[in-house]
This record gives sequence, structure tokens and C-alpha cells, in this order.
Amino acid sequence: MPATTPLAKGKPNYGWDAPGIMLGLLGIGSLLVTAGVTLAVAKLFPFSQPVGVVLTIAGTAPLTLGVAMLQYGLLGKLRTRDAILDLVTWRGDEVVLDIGTGAGMLMIGAAKRLKASGHAVGIDVWSPKDLSDNSADVTRRNIALEGVTNQTEVRTDDATGLSFPDATFDVILSLLCLHNIEPKSNQTVACNEIARVLKPGGRVVIGDYVPTHSYAQALREAGLDVKRSSAAFGTAGALMWLLVADKPIAK
Repeated sequence: MPATTPLAKGKPNYGWDAPGIMLGLLGIGSLLVTAGVTLAVAKLFPFSQPVGVVLTIAGTAPLTLGVAMLQYGLLGKLRTRDAILDLVTWRGDEVVLDIGTGAGMLMIGAAKRLKASGHAVGIDVWSPKDLSDNSADVTRRNIALEGVTNQTEVRTDDATGLSFPDATFDVILSLLCLHNIEPKSNQTVACNEIARVLKPGGRVVIGDYVPTHSYAQALREAGLDVKRSSAAFGTAGALMWLLVADKPIAK
């Protein structure tokens, strides 16, 4: 059984991913659809109806994406977390790294699958545009609320220059993080860092809302064996790709 600490009072808050983008899509989509339906129905001027139809169609795409992001924040991110964790065969004594931990959802989920001998580390640079209320203090509060204080550690660290020795981690996880790294060439640097700190025989699982094929290529070139790089829209209820790769054991 996982070792836990007494639960604090309250509920964990795992935030809203890319809140500005989500609100923008919902706002623009709703405005266009409302204006389009109004023009199509009311026929306020010549060609009002076709203009209204065009506006309605144009607004459907951002509104659909915004609703998908809203659904993901409410339910989909928890399903995605469980799907990612299920892609690891857990012994319970793993040392785990969560890159871009944010509010700690993935790190905490991993910690709950560990025994007392396991340990999970979450790192982030705490960008508020990537996650609402994104801070180490919020993460630590969620850790206390979930009862895994003894098995977790939170650090400020950059994925393009990880402050860990080679072959430190049995499992490396990341969700909705790598696409934020700019310039894009630094995403390859981050993948190289992942390969460096992963132990031989270890596994990395990455989830992102953009296709993970470029990460897969970078990890292959770094010597990892990519097992999967494919869409998982049904799991997330939104745009999502999952990547799984293992680091071979030297013969």
C-alpha cells in the first residue's frame, strides 16, 4: 500500500490549462454564433441570412475547442492522468519525475502508486499563462490535501537544463508542458535532457495537445525505444496525443 500522510482539510485545485486561450475561444465562439443566429433569424438587412449562416459556422470551431478545453479541465484531465499512469508498470519503489508539474496532479497521482520506498519529484517554471494559479505554493497545498507529503518534492527547474545527475529517474512523466518550450528547437533539448536523466530500463510518458511525433523523433535520436506516439482524443475529450518510450538497458 502507498504510504500517505494525514489529509489536510479542503479539496485540491488542479487549475485550468491555458485559461486565457480557453476563455478567448469561448468568448469569440459565443459572440460569432450569437451574432450569426441573430442575423439569420431576424433578417435585419439584405443578405442577412447568408451572412448569419457564415458567422455561425465560423464561430462553431472556436466555440467547440473552448468547450472541449472546459470539459478537459472538469473531467478530461483526470482521465488523462489515469491513462498516463496506467502506461507504467508500477513496482512501488520508483523515483519519478513530473516535468511541468503545475498544480501537481500527475506527480500526486504517481505518488499514490508508490510505496514508502518510492519518491516523486515535480518541477516547473510556474508560468500563469499555462495554468491558472500556477505556483509552487498551490502545488504544496494540493500535496498536503492528497496526503502524499512524505513521498513528494517540488522544485523550480527548467526542462532544457535539468539539475539532476544522469540516470536518476525510473519514470519520467509530462502533461501539456513541452509545447510551451520556446524556441521550438529547445523542445529537442528537453527531450535530450529527459533521455539523460532516465535510468536504463526506465520509461517516459508524455501527453500533449499537439502531435508528439517530433518528441518521438528526438527521443529516438537520443537512444530511446519509442513504443507509442498516437492520438488519445477519446480519453481527454479534447486534443491529446500520448507518447511512450523506454530507455534500453545496455548489454
